[in-house]
Amino acid sequence: MKKKILLLAILFVFVKAYSQTGVNTSSPSAALDILSKGTTSATKALEVNDSTNKELLRVQDDGGVRFEKYKNIGVLGTDANGFLVDGSNLNIPSISTIGFANASANQAGGFTYTVTFTLNKNNAANLTYNNGSFTINKAGYYNFSVFVKYDISMNSPSGGSATTSLSKNGSMFSYNLSGHVDGTVDIGHNLTGTQFFNVGDVVKVTAAYSRVFRMVQGSVTIVYYGT
Repeated sequence: MKKKILLLAILFVFVKAYSQTGVNTSSPSAALDILSKGTTSATKALEVNDSTNKELLRVQDDGGVRFEKYKNIGVLGTDANGFLVDGSNLNIPSISTIGFANASANQAGGFTYTVTFTLNKNNAANLTYNNGSFTINKAGYYNFSVFVKYDISMNSPSGGSATTSLSKNGSMFSYNLSGHVDGTVDIGHNLTGTQFFNVGDVVKVTAAYSRVFRMVQGSVTIVYYGT
């Protein structure tokens, strides 16, 4: 009799060890099968909290997943051990900013004009923008790619030289210089530059022509490469 009871107990433990557990379902299809009660982001299928009842992990009923630890990180990656980490620590490039140049009024010949942009995308964790100035908020390597188009058709003669520059704290780190003959009506400049920037560094795009000019078109793309 004792042997039969022992055998039944062993079988019971074995079955429990390899059984499937269902939450809100009587027919689980996995070791742990949770059937949520909604289909939108307004309700949760799973929540994990720490000892202070602070939410660490959330799975919403629409499939969205939220990690408290990584809520302010734009790009995630995994380290050698498979743990999620800030992608910038793995030197994963990420687009920080995309913007288009604003058209300007006529500028005097020889005047250095600070090009202004309307931003379509910007990660404020990397940098902030105000009236032509990009201020770095997160140290690391950044690449700036710029295109600008000058209108010089109001001049007769129109020949002269144009300079487009990228500067950091007032010091040029990339530029495009070109000379143009009479009859030229517009100028297109492309330039790019990569630098290590510290928090608080300020970057500007400037343009100058030896005769009257105005900005009619342009763009800027900024990529963050990490540290």
